[in-house]
Amino acid sequence: MLAAQSLLAMAALAAPVTVGPVIITVPEGFEAAQTQRLKKTLITAWTKSVRSAGLKTLLQINVIDFGSAPGKPAAPQDLSIYAEKYLHQFLDGVEHRRTNYVSSPIAHIKLAGLPAARATWNGAVGGRAAVGVMYSVIVHNRFAVIFHTQDLGSTPTSGMFEAMQSIEAATLADTPARRGTSPGASPGTSPGIS
Repeated sequence: MLAAQSLLAMAALAAPVTVGPVIITVPEGFEAAQTQRLKKTLITAWTKSVRSAGLKTLLQINVIDFGSAPGKPAAPQDLSIYAEKYLHQFLDGVEHRRTNYVSSPIAHIKLAGLPAARATWNGAVGGRAAVGVMYSVIVHNRFAVIFHTQDLGSTPTSGMFEAMQSIEAATLADTPARRGTSPGASPGTSPGIS
């Protein structure tokens, strides 16, 4: 019984996790939700209970593998354009699942030292206000990495701010192609990966 409690407590502590080509420190209190592998896509998520009634803040990372990277690295402005393209694509998906959807203009930022794009959105889910922040970055000319945090309400919650800090502090992992692994998380470090 005590060992099970210790294991549960450890799951809620901040810990670095490798997800595809990035390393993120999952904030304390976020627990593994679900990892899915789809064709050329890895989706990894964590949630944090921040209030009563079973409401949870989401931190999700989608990694899309384009396949082998071209020989010549893309120019920074091209990486920024592609990051914005994928951000729009994922925001379109959010818009289709929300009512009263609005998003901010795209902000061009850097994530892990690379050109990236970020936008916030507001909408409603089942008649309840929801808010989210989404980021997109192209890594190793091979992966689109989409970070997303969302919660109920009209303004970002403390859990979302924790997730945003973790996203903005993410770093690059070794290229999976060089390690000879798939775009998934490193063995033993990400929830749901076996």
